[in-house]
Amino acid sequence: MVPAHLNQPRRGGRQLSCAAGRPSIQAIMFDPGSLRSGEDDLRPGHADVGNSAAPLRSQVMTEGAFGPASADAPAGEVAPLDTEGSGVLPPVAASVRRRFWLLERLAPALGSRWAVELWCTPPVLESSLKMPPGVPPGRSIEAFWDGHRVAGEEWGEGPPVYLVHGWGGQRAHLAVFVKPLVEAGYRVIAFDLPSHNESDPGALAPGRTTAIECADAIAAMIETHGPAHAVVAHSLGANSTALAAAQGTPVGRLVFLAPMGEFPLYLDLFAARHGFGRRIRAGLHRRLETRIGMQLHETNLTWNGRLANHPPLLLIHDPDDPDSPYAASERVATSWPGAQFLTTRGLGRLAHYRILRHRPAIRAGLEFIGPPADGIT
Repeated sequence: MVPAHLNQPRRGGRQLSCAAGRPSIQAIMFDPGSLRSGEDDLRPGHADVGNSAAPLRSQVMTEGAFGPASADAPAGEVAPLDTEGSGVLPPVAASVRRRFWLLERLAPALGSRWAVELWCTPPVLESSLKMPPGVPPGRSIEAFWDGHRVAGEEWGEGPPVYLVHGWGGQRAHLAVFVKPLVEAGYRVIAFDLPSHNESDPGALAPGRTTAIECADAIAAMIETHGPAHAVVAHSLGANSTALAAAQGTPVGRLVFLAPMGEFPLYLDLFAARHGFGRRIRAGLHRRLETRIGMQLHETNLTWNGRLANHPPLLLIHDPDDPDSPYAASERVATSWPGAQFLTTRGLGRLAHYRILRHRPAIRAGLEFIGPPADGIT
């Protein structure tokens, strides 16, 4: 169901509205070939997106009832936290929740130590490494930060456009952008974030990383292979891209697909799904800030947008997304001067992943990037 307020005009923005079918999960994200990149005209400059606008909800809820993220919420409020998620990953085991319940009451410090390790461990997704039809294997490239290798591929020639996957993903997940961008005259670079796929781990144990390490990897790739004309990023990859931009990395135009928003909200969601309360949550918060060397709010998109002087930004999000709340993107849109916010509709509980294969969203991103001569280099 689409909240009624989404049908109202949206001030100063552009709204994308399109219904989606219900393909299997393998046909959404895990099989890049599910979207034939040669079908239709997906070149930059050929998107067909209407205009509209509405008072954007901007309140981030860090307390309250839990329920489906797609549930309607009154304008100005955030829908309840969703403890079920998209279902792409198995639910947190009941035994883990019971242990956290006990640790919350008996040993919250020990619970917070366990929680921070779980927080920093990307999920393992059974995702295809295949590129979409029409996208041949790219030229192997790499970059290094603090001695850690970042593995990637590149296609084409011209100003570089970088593709940054999300938490638990890998570089093939945004590869539907490769063919139309190469045809438009870009060099397209996709790579794996630390502790993902072929890239090395960072300072933490193998299989663990942080948004800060991901930002360092993005910065190293752009420094090595040239200032970005644009960056297309998904989920946590969007937040890490903004962190890199705030530290001076030239990112050009930004296309953020279902970005993560305000991190206090994710602490609440993580706590709710793992079954612990305020004592472990507070310890997790402190330990995360110690681990990343900054206050947690300094990783938020709103914070880093200001530090980066608000590069041109297109946000694309679906209200049904249970893994990255739509209302957080609304908050970013209100705080980011000139940002364009496009809403997809009807992607359902798999919206966080379906958006990566949603043709109108892809067209909108390509339109925003534009041909090489029209953009920022």
